[in-house]
Amino acid sequence: MLTIDWKERLNMDTADYIANKLPKGDYDFEIIFNAYPERVNGKIPSEVIYHVAGHIVQLLGKKHEEYLAFYRALWDKKGDYGKLAFSQIMTKLLHRKPLVYMPLFDEALNKASSSEIAALLDRVLLPLLRKEPGKYLEKAYKYSSSQNPELRKNGLHLLVKLIKKREDLIPGIMHHFSNQWLYPLGDSVPSHVLMLKAVAKQSPEQYLKVWEEFGGSRDPQIVELLCSTVTEYLPQIEAPIELWTRSGNARLKKAATAAHKILMKKKGA
Repeated sequence: MLTIDWKERLNMDTADYIANKLPKGDYDFEIIFNAYPERVNGKIPSEVIYHVAGHIVQLLGKKHEEYLAFYRALWDKKGDYGKLAFSQIMTKLLHRKPLVYMPLFDEALNKASSSEIAALLDRVLLPLLRKEPGKYLEKAYKYSSSQNPELRKNGLHLLVKLIKKREDLIPGIMHHFSNQWLYPLGDSVPSHVLMLKAVAKQSPEQYLKVWEEFGGSRDPQIVELLCSTVTEYLPQIEAPIELWTRSGNARLKKAATAAHKILMKKKGA
């Protein structure tokens, strides 16, 4: 935990950097915190980086738009510390001017590794989705259908995390995703299963509505999706699963037989 003395020291050094170095294009912001004595696994604690980045935004005030090149350099050239600072700066600025900062955020996502994408989405976009889903859901949907497989996977996981906090959004989100089930999902299938399992846990009522809508389907992909989510006995899903076990379609029969075994085991438990 940062002490008051170190907060004051970091604030002073940040002010000096903003006044004397940043305007000259000096992006070596590490000078602000390099003297901090404590390390975690040899690195400056993230708490220190977040504090410095937050104070940078505060000191820039209304001039924050003038420093897009600095924010980009933090992500591109300043390693782990720069990426932490970038994410903190985006949490402070993206919601203020989405038209300015969303392209920069997307640029970082397109260069990021899978773990970096997850961290950015969790830290920056998830809080915005919880507060203002109407403004940011379409963006999350675009990520979940991205041509970038890592962004697509993490976009879906982002929405799973969202419904765990905003149950009221489940109907709309499920409507969006179920519209995709008539088309090949490819390597997105596990993420759609994860989404359905999260819905089942968060809102059994909404989960059963999905079964009411699709329980009569003969589409192999839809049947496989539904059957893959069976973990508990629910009387409402027993009939369609039994019907699928008698299907002449090998994919339907295989998925339904596995789900039926789970269902009967849970029924007899």
